[in-house]
Amino acid sequence: MAEDTQQTEFWMVCETGDIEAFDNYDDAYEALTSAVKRDVEKHGEETARKSGLWHPYGYSIKVMQDGRDVTDDWGWNEPDKPLSVA
Repeated sequence: MAEDTQQTEFWMVCETGDIEAFDNYDDAYEALTSAVKRDVEKHGEETARKSGLWHPYGYSIKVMQDGRDVTDDWGWNEPDKPLSVA
């Protein structure tokens, strides 16, 4: 029986280009929501929400597995774990 050796990383991505890598979803999502909260406190809800071009607030989680982007597949398989703040 082969052991599953795939490494999965969860990248909290800011649309300005900053990326922070995490070993698990919960830590990445906590960083994402903390960044959104910080921006809302600093700039106000409306400005912070409109700051993203691709995602509200400009932050999202990208799922990488052994160097491959598997974000779409992961999102389909884990619908209860959001990859951005709506």
